[in-house]
Amino acid sequence: MPLSEHEQKMLDEMERQLFADDPRLARAFAPKASPRRSGRRILIGLGAVVVGLGVLVLAVSIPAIWLGVIAFIGMLAGAVYAVTAPGGSSQGTGTGDGGGGGGSGPEVPTGDDGGTFMRKMEERWEKRTGDDPRY
Repeated sequence: MPLSEHEQKMLDEMERQLFADDPRLARAFAPKASPRRSGRRILIGLGAVVVGLGVLVLAVSIPAIWLGVIAFIGMLAGAVYAVTAPGGSSQGTGTGDGGGGGGSGPEVPTGDDGGTFMRKMEERWEKRTGDDPRY
């Protein structure tokens, strides 16, 4: 069942308020861009797989088990290298912003707007459920 227009507006307002209160939470839930794989990285990985396959065929033709194992490990490493993203990506730049006092941010709103908004939402909820003794 879809949300009504009023419910959608309330949900959008709650989302904006939550992200304004805790920017780290907003960054944690923000959609992440998929890492780009460079053509050079794929080409190197594919080359390693092809060379590993050639060495594996050579290892089978001359009975050398140890060479076959090394060739298989090389093929596997080439495939993993081609598929994964580079290690120095920029995804880790937003995680190291401050050390102490991280526990009290989301629980205690600092602005008057955040407190009044949440208070209004709580009052509306209590009024709907009948838990508030004032109503």
